[in-house]
Amino acid sequence: MRQRVAPTTTHGEFKPFIEAGVFTVAEIHAANRIVDAVFAAAKATPTFLDRLAVAVAVWAPVNGHVCADLKNIDSQVMSEFRHVEYTDVAERPILPWPTFEDWTRHIMNGPLVGNPVEIDIDVQKPLVLDGGNLYLTRQWIDEGVVARDLGNRLMLDKQGLSGNASDWLDGIFDPTDDKLQYEAVVNALSHNTTVLLGGPGTGKTYTIAAMVHAFFREHQSRGATTDLRVALAAPTAKAARQIGSSIAGSLKSTTFPQTFAPELQRIGQSASTIHRLLGTQWRNRGRFKHNRQNFLPYDVVVIDEVSMVALGLMARLLEALSPETRLVLVGDGEQLKSVENGAVLPEIAALRDAEVDFPIVTLEKNRRQMDETGKLNRIGELAKLMRQSEQTSESTAYVTSVFDFLRADGDDSVSWIELPDEKADPLDRATVVDRLKDDLGAFDRAKEAALAGNAEVAIAELSRIRVLCGHRVGRYGVKEWNSALSRQLGISLDRTSPGLPLLNTKNDLRTGLVNGDTGIVIEENKNPVAVFSVVRQIIDVEGAGETSKEEIERFEPTSLESVEVSFATTVHKAQGSQYETAVVVCPPHTSPLSTRELIYTAATRATTRLVIIASPKSLGHALRTRTRRESGLARRITAMPKI
Repeated sequence: MRQRVAPTTTHGEFKPFIEAGVFTVAEIHAANRIVDAVFAAAKATPTFLDRLAVAVAVWAPVNGHVCADLKNIDSQVMSEFRHVEYTDVAERPILPWPTFEDWTRHIMNGPLVGNPVEIDIDVQKPLVLDGGNLYLTRQWIDEGVVARDLGNRLMLDKQGLSGNASDWLDGIFDPTDDKLQYEAVVNALSHNTTVLLGGPGTGKTYTIAAMVHAFFREHQSRGATTDLRVALAAPTAKAARQIGSSIAGSLKSTTFPQTFAPELQRIGQSASTIHRLLGTQWRNRGRFKHNRQNFLPYDVVVIDEVSMVALGLMARLLEALSPETRLVLVGDGEQLKSVENGAVLPEIAALRDAEVDFPIVTLEKNRRQMDETGKLNRIGELAKLMRQSEQTSESTAYVTSVFDFLRADGDDSVSWIELPDEKADPLDRATVVDRLKDDLGAFDRAKEAALAGNAEVAIAELSRIRVLCGHRVGRYGVKEWNSALSRQLGISLDRTSPGLPLLNTKNDLRTGLVNGDTGIVIEENKNPVAVFSVVRQIIDVEGAGETSKEEIERFEPTSLESVEVSFATTVHKAQGSQYETAVVVCPPHTSPLSTRELIYTAATRATTRLVIIASPKSLGHALRTRTRRESGLARRITAMPKI
């Protein structure tokens, strides 16, 4: 949450915006510095409308938007204050926004704004006005790169397949089970770029494995004399490791052909972050080794968890791809958006409604939350209900339907611990944790294994459960829940306590741990030892390239510099993971993190048991509130002429 430090400025017109909490020091300082510099160079005198335009353009990416919608700026700004509860409508601040016509007429006649022509722009001007959207020039260029490069790729004509292409997929899919998976692979074979969407458990990873297998079959059928070069990447090291191991897991299916099993194993083991794929230059952050002058050396690039990819990183990835390189983008547009600005995947998903037939497939059959008979358990039914709510999520009827579902009798896979709706803090954490004791068995078993010195079992049991919070601190945050759970489980928060779960929070070259690695303290020879399941990179001296191997590593607990206790963790850090049991602590309705995407992402981490802790007011607010990210990406793609 951004710290609201009241800025000072000699321009009194900013006062109502500052008092309302819209602008902080960042926006005011940037507006004054940029405007003063630009107008001094132009030997002109700025007005408040010029300063307000820059402040709003800076405000947008700070709050996750790509641009400011000047036609609806009041609505856009107030959407960021949806957590503020006004007891009286009159309390809502009325901000003195200029009319769209007056504002745009003024700034278009000044030195701040450049006229957009595709992505070519006068970079000496700090702002771009495209229709009603006001951008910082950097944001407009990045969005233009993604719109142009991705749009060109998606609009390329479909390529014909060889007559025996269907044989390449024989045995991988049951045609009567899910034709969408088959369609997605055909798309990948016949298009330069394809998009695969779907919720957790819908078979996205298995479909990726099938795509790669089909790419190898196609490559082989052409009599190629060189190896097919395939790269697999994700936004975070944890997500890359997850997709890599899942690809390897797909090979264990009794129906999956083993023709290229070694190649798929190697590709899964070499999965990396997007930053590492592009070649991060530590002395020049934001720039990469691979770019438009030095393409990535791959025939196929697959990117998973695209919902976490910010606009700027997507632009850099597309710049680094040769026109001949095939691209597969995979993710779930209903999950949490990227931490940085933009909503690339939801904008791509919106292209499904365009008149152009883009190669986008959305998988629908949820296999993760199924019971033994092949029927969706209640976690899966809840996820389906939340995904179907896209057009009606703000309606009272929708919230009522979710409440009725959670309160209805059914199997024990979903429970709702309802908190009272008093304005005072309703969270009696000790009582709630006591009600959870039957669900905390995995923590108890992990502790038993830790005391016995059994690292493998301790790590395995720990991976079965997690408490998920929206916040890090505060009454509903990770810190308070870790304290309450440690008391309930009898595990001290001291770093040397057997059974204490740990989460590594930074990539550490010294230890080899990456951000998101989880471990646990065990007792060996009466000494505390922190054990982590670590993936080590291995260079194959025979020329097979870089692969990896998962091993249990041991560390002296107090020597670890970037770890925290992790009975509970944030939903953002859990994105891409799954647990048998997930306990979701809904933020209060006054929290800016109280959104449907947060609840959906948290709930779908669970496979067999989900517990939601929330008052009806906080849960209802979250279900009604969707994250708004202003962007022109989908519009700019559909406006492009077909090549």
